[in-house]
Amino acid sequence: MSEYDPFLPAAPLAAGDDLVRVQDLFAAASRPYLSSPLSWAAWAVLLPGAAFSTPAVLERFGGAGVLFLWSAAILLGGAVEMAPVWRRGRGAATPLAAWALRVQGNLSLVAAALSAVLVWFDAAWLLPGLWLLLLGHSLYLLGGLAFPPFRLCGLLYQGAGLLALSPRLPALTVFAAAVGAGNLFLAASVWRERRRERRQDGTHPVSGDARSRSR
Repeated sequence: MSEYDPFLPAAPLAAGDDLVRVQDLFAAASRPYLSSPLSWAAWAVLLPGAAFSTPAVLERFGGAGVLFLWSAAILLGGAVEMAPVWRRGRGAATPLAAWALRVQGNLSLVAAALSAVLVWFDAAWLLPGLWLLLLGHSLYLLGGLAFPPFRLCGLLYQGAGLLALSPRLPALTVFAAAVGAGNLFLAASVWRERRRERRQDGTHPVSGDARSRSR
């Protein structure tokens, strides 16, 4: 299932389809990032914490303090996320992984440019909605390739992003609720997947055929 397929397809994909083979390769490449629920649980704490702390930090330290706050939260969360990858070893790069990194890098560049424009025009209150929409799109895309729960989390982020764009709602509160709930959902999903794999065969990932039938 890709982001361009119907959300509820009429028939499951056949195990020999090209998309299934790509999904298997992408799932294998992303496995180090999905080996532990702790990184997603960390994001569920760090991002809402930064969102709720932003008004106080802005009042006391100004824009530079807010930039430092979010940079520190993202760097700390990234370090927790990368810890399993470093422990397992980086492994060999693949064209598929390189493509995914280029897509993510381009999306981050677009988000940074749009964020700078919003700040320049004194519309920083739109930033939570913007980032929820962009992150939601990214997760929705990856969910069709690597880990289906990403797709549901992406829909949650996109819905919350639309709500955060309303001037009647507290954007940072909407952002905190969405990223907290979304990352806790992903942490629980990773934990269930790892537990199911341990019950099935200990360490080996689910085959493409089984994954296709489970959809």
